[in-house]
Amino acid sequence: MLNLPDMQCCVCGNLRKTTRVITQFYDQHLQSTGLRSTQCVLLRNISLHKNVAVGELAAMLLMDQSTVTRNLEILNKHGHIKIIPENHDARKKSISITQNGEKKLEEAIPLWEEAQRKIEQVLGEQFNGFLETLQSINKLGK
Repeated sequence: MLNLPDMQCCVCGNLRKTTRVITQFYDQHLQSTGLRSTQCVLLRNISLHKNVAVGELAAMLLMDQSTVTRNLEILNKHGHIKIIPENHDARKKSISITQNGEKKLEEAIPLWEEAQRKIEQVLGEQFNGFLETLQSINKLGK
């Protein structure tokens, strides 16, 4: 019989479970907008970084480019963004938010903030330390 380590202490497994719970929590709050949490994050970042390239967006968010592309296609289909090939290289595309996308984001932000407040309430005084811990863990990827 193998002597396996206690997987309850596995940082990877615990973070993956926690990430799924948090994603579902935000998705539930955003449900009325038709946006998923990943799409909302992408839309917000596109709004902040005008005419951003797919690769830049993926790098900023530490997301797989195929995941970004798949979600951008959904946002484009719903008219929330424009995907424009760059003049000098048609393989590269510039992403910008549409007026429809800005309206959708305005609808989503209060719901996002409500979810955020609830999480802050649950964590209480631990919230700032929790964010610092997450930032420390994120440094492993750099």
